[in-house]
Amino acid sequence: MDEKFIEQTGKRYCKYGIWLTAALTLLAIGAMGVNLLEMTSLDAIVVSAIYSLVMVFAYSASWKGIAKASPASMTKFYLAASAIRLITAALVVIAYCLLSKNKVIIRDFVLLFFAYYVIMLIFDSVFFARVEKCNNLKIEK
Repeated sequence: MDEKFIEQTGKRYCKYGIWLTAALTLLAIGAMGVNLLEMTSLDAIVVSAIYSLVMVFAYSASWKGIAKASPASMTKFYLAASAIRLITAALVVIAYCLLSKNKVIIRDFVLLFFAYYVIMLIFDSVFFARVEKCNNLKIEK
């Protein structure tokens, strides 16, 4: 992969990730407004959105670094990044559960956080599957 392609891909990933997080946040706030989500505070939405944005920026920066330094080990990177994302997500959920007292709020947070997590995981998988497919087509030519 050439450096220009890597930089463009990293920026495009950040842009799409920010837009997807914003859309999920607006959807969650809208659902809360029409009482589809029975949450009384925005804590769950804020924590989920911030976690998603931090992961987008961290994933983008680390992907660019690995793609430039060692493109042959990208498969290991994807596996390690998914494992790290899973562990950090579990730590965020555990921390929120320990800090919150109400079981209903904890349940709503876990469901909302899980929705953010799964949607962002699908986004990552589809985005980077397309990037790798495009890269493999360039290499074959």
